[in-house]
Amino acid sequence: MAAMQSTAFVGNRTAMKPALRSAVSRQPRVAVSAIFTKSKPSTKVAYVCLDCGYLYDDAAPFESLKSYSCPVCGAPKRRFKELRGNSLRGNDPKSMVARKDKLRAQIAAEGGNPDEGQNEFLLATGAAIAVTLGLLAYLTQA
Repeated sequence: MAAMQSTAFVGNRTAMKPALRSAVSRQPRVAVSAIFTKSKPSTKVAYVCLDCGYLYDDAAPFESLKSYSCPVCGAPKRRFKELRGNSLRGNDPKSMVARKDKLRAQIAAEGGNPDEGQNEFLLATGAAIAVTLGLLAYLTQA
């Protein structure tokens, strides 16, 4: 055996060991039990923009995103809601309108308001404008 080792293989005994596995163990194993089990296929959750109906379809899970905005209308991540029973997969204009209407109907059926968050923004903007105009009027009366 010492005669078989060359200087390149000194200290490397694994190169001279015979294969321990047989040819049968190299074949892929098939899980037969997966064929006969009754389990529901995992359904992917569809997140849809409330403003335009855009379907989020990137590889990263939507929940793990820190910040995201709709590439079509620029709506923030908070305007995306979960749509159940989504069968429309394309982001063409016709599918987007149908998806938006379906999502708004789903939210209304659950007792929610599809336009929540929009009124608070308008009230805060109006209050800021009123304060600014009041301060400007006070400063110019001198």
